Amino acid sequence: MPEAPVSTSRMMCWCGDRVSELLRTGLRVNIKVVGVDASTFAAGPVVIAANHLSLVDTPLLRYVLPPTIRDRTFTVGARDFFAPAPSDRGVRRIFRHLLCGCIVGTYRVCLIGRGDDMGDGLPKIRSLLAQGWNIILFPEGTRSRTGALGRFRSGVAQIARESEAAVLPVHIRGTEGILPVGGRWIRSAPLTVTFGQPMRVGGDESNAEFLGRLRGQIASLGNIAELR
Repeated sequence: MPEAPVSTSRMMCWCGDRVSELLRTGLRVNIKVVGVDASTFAAGPVVIAANHLSLVDTPLLRYVLPPTIRDRTFTVGARDFFAPAPSDRGVRRIFRHLLCGCIVGTYRVCLIGRGDDMGDGLPKIRSLLAQGWNIILFPEGTRSRTGALGRFRSGVAQIARESEAAVLPVHIRGTEGILPVGGRWIRSAPLTVTFGQPMRVGGDESNAEFLGRLRGQIASLGNIAELR
């Protein structure tokens, strides 16, 4: 097992997986998974790149991965999202700090900056990949408010180029029905997660060209998910 570069607990990750199972069962959520294959990860660490609709996307992606893959997978998250808001004071600030710390540990979140360069995120993610960890990230960098794919940040292409890791396109459908942007309560909705084929940056391919190709693959998987 690769060594984790940040403090994380196996027990916390196990508890997170059990919570996901309880919520799926309790809410009677039907999850359809298309194309997931553990052999995809046999050749080395993989960057799992998915569209982003809801805060549910991260636990959902972890949940549908084969357990042996899940156990060696980190998620990328924006540092400012997990920081207390300026308006948080007293008990509210302490509670948010503890809650966010629990989420970071439970889902093995690697905190990075926002923007195309991900702040200090590129070297962190390269280090994780070099140690054998898979990475879940959302190239849009934020949740879609309309369900449509947004602009992809260039960081994912740079990571794929520098690390030579394969990028696995994934399309998620339905999580905005469970917890939409701004929503406070979790509801039930059918979910579909469709995995594509791993991709690599071509030798003469620019970052923009690779991002266009990756975006096209995820969009295509969305059409497949709708038709199946």
